[in-house]
Amino acid sequence: MRTWILLFSLALAGCGLEGPRVLRLSLATTELTAEAGARVDLPVEVEARRVRARLWVEGLPEGFAPPPTALEEGKRRLALSLLAREPGTFTARVVAEGEGLRREAPFQLRVVARPESVLEGVVYVGVAQGLAPQGVGGGIRPCPEGCLGKPLGGGWYRVPGGGLPDRPLQAQGQGEPLFPRQWGLTLAGFPEAWARGKGEGVVVAVPDTGVLEAHPDLQEALLPGLDLVDGDADPEEPVVGGLQSFHGSHVASIAAAPWNGVGMAGASQARVLPIRVLGPDGSGQESDLILALRWAAGLPVEGLPPNPNPARVVNLSLAGVGACSAPLQEAIDEARARGVLVVAAAGNQGEDYRDYFPANCRGVLPVGAVGPDGRLAPYSNRGAPLLAPGGNLGLGLEAGVLGAGFLPGQGMGWRYLQGTSQAAPHAAAALAILLGMGADPDTALGALLAGARRGPDGLLLDLPGALLALEGGGVALEVAGSLDLRPGEAGALPVRVLSPTPVPVEVYPEGGLSAYLSPNPARGEAVLRVYAPEATPPGLYRVRLRAGEREALAEARVAQVPEARVVLEVCPLAGGCTVLTLPREGGPFRLEASPGPHRLLAFLDGDGDGVLDRLEPWAEAQVNAPAWGVKLLVR
Repeated sequence: MRTWILLFSLALAGCGLEGPRVLRLSLATTELTAEAGARVDLPVEVEARRVRARLWVEGLPEGFAPPPTALEEGKRRLALSLLAREPGTFTARVVAEGEGLRREAPFQLRVVARPESVLEGVVYVGVAQGLAPQGVGGGIRPCPEGCLGKPLGGGWYRVPGGGLPDRPLQAQGQGEPLFPRQWGLTLAGFPEAWARGKGEGVVVAVPDTGVLEAHPDLQEALLPGLDLVDGDADPEEPVVGGLQSFHGSHVASIAAAPWNGVGMAGASQARVLPIRVLGPDGSGQESDLILALRWAAGLPVEGLPPNPNPARVVNLSLAGVGACSAPLQEAIDEARARGVLVVAAAGNQGEDYRDYFPANCRGVLPVGAVGPDGRLAPYSNRGAPLLAPGGNLGLGLEAGVLGAGFLPGQGMGWRYLQGTSQAAPHAAAALAILLGMGADPDTALGALLAGARRGPDGLLLDLPGALLALEGGGVALEVAGSLDLRPGEAGALPVRVLSPTPVPVEVYPEGGLSAYLSPNPARGEAVLRVYAPEATPPGLYRVRLRAGEREALAEARVAQVPEARVVLEVCPLAGGCTVLTLPREGGPFRLEASPGPHRLLAFLDGDGDGVLDRLEPWAEAQVNAPAWGVKLLVR
């Protein structure tokens, strides 16, 4: 009986009986209202059976309706997204049509103009009063003729003597055939530092997609590694074709390609510990990253063999969305407790790096990317405390970063890529060089940050500056730029105090100026604030800074300048900015503005050029229009 039922069912299935074709269309509402510029959803219910049909909107102006869409078999509820581009009342219809069947459902879209939106407030202009000299020692001491120290350019001073040898030095690594194409090494000052240290003997772990172990620019750098993807001790990256980037090989070669007369020059001559945690497509799991961190640091990991070559630096050229998880943070904390430094790519989303792990984990050095022009790359996440060469292919092919790879049809070779993944190994290599010179981890990290130089979009990796922070007790001073003031004005200059630990800085202004450094004691970034009292005669004045035996000068020129004015720029997130001019003392403002977020920038335009210059007082705020009672204090 059971066999007979099965045969009967099969027989029925083979008869090819079909029902009628069905095409139905209905709307949940026939009237929609929206503000100009907004989107509104039109709910649609449609049924298509045994008919191939398409769905679209007729009767709306161009740009209002979405493109036609094919209907799937069965009954569905859809939401057609309409863009209310301009005010008006529009009669239109939704159409479903196919194989001779057509169904229409009329509706009306009413688009109303946005209500008036304004920004209204006051700009105040204030000047800090009562500034006083600050520092160790009393009174104003004139600068001796010539001052202590030898100017090295860019505001740097180095005290002569100190019992250090002065033998001739020659930078290395520049004999590699592809070195002239490696603009990133020059931008970060690696060739100048190689004569002092190359990072030899330091192990840099690279958890990534694996490495091409046979690549001529990797063979001499690689230590026995691990593959957490396939679960073995072979971190070789498989060649699968397609758009494979060979990311791990590229990153490893940037950090430590050997100087063997072949190909490129690695930023250091450290040894690479490869750990495969990502597949050829660049994706992987956080759990493997956690295991890789522990194993790289020499911590025992259940199920994994011991690591005979613990790393001193771990380079993480990878990122995931979200906060740093507790297990990942615990692994980083344990690695840092063993003296391991962790460098992470800031991410390539053009957003705040703090929204991406592992760069947002505690104890990690996040690194953003710049192009050959030293400017933040468009893709790089913002806010990272250090920027390094990562490339900007928008400026041309050779504006990318060169690294090892595999070229289809050609075999082992080199290619240009861009990303914060390429920026991170530059920083990792710099730390390896500092550690190789005998610096402890905290001192190496402090010197790297203290030695960074100010770029247009943040602090740029500068290895010579880091080395300067380590020598002679690790104290050096940098004053960037000079001040142009008029009587009654105050200004500020950025000052870098290069020292692994905070040091007190003495401040000695001349000619009746007032000045102080904040913070003081200082390490890394500080601000020198200078005030010229109302009765200060025109002229060139100096402020001497002294930290131990190190000195630097800041210059302030006091002169009568054209009558200043306040410029107020109001910028929405999209579209052009509105510029208002107010009196020098500020005042009220009112302007129409589209609803939503706006950035307000007000500055005292001392030279009348309409552009915010570095030393001009300013203030900014972000508000949502409409808004009243907005206050900005320019000082």
